[in-house]
Amino acid sequence: MHVLLVEDDALLRLSLTDTLNAEGIQVSGLANAEDALILLGAGQIPDVLVTDIGLGHGLNGFDLADMARSRHPAVEVILISGSAPDARGRPLRRHERFLQKPFDTTTLSAAIKAAARGEP
Repeated sequence: MHVLLVEDDALLRLSLTDTLNAEGIQVSGLANAEDALILLGAGQIPDVLVTDIGLGHGLNGFDLADMARSRHPAVEVILISGSAPDARGRPLRRHERFLQKPFDTTTLSAAIKAAARGEP
């Protein structure tokens, strides 16, 4: 299983990548949506896209999720953030899940596996 993790907090990104890799989940970690779009455009399609909603300057996680799903409709998305998604003015869409920070890696791993299986 391949996961594309987009998180602008370098320490969190590295920690999650290391933990998930240790569980046998192949993770590509990136700091911003623009780099993720380059990979998606080059045909590197993850089973699951995990993205922070607030990614600093440029595109946010909602933008990335919408663009990823328009290019690759089968991609499952897990949005992560310190605040609930409705607080940002956009409800979750089909094939999207949400985890509020802080969460433990066991919760993230379980969400990734469920998403990859297409479970709600």
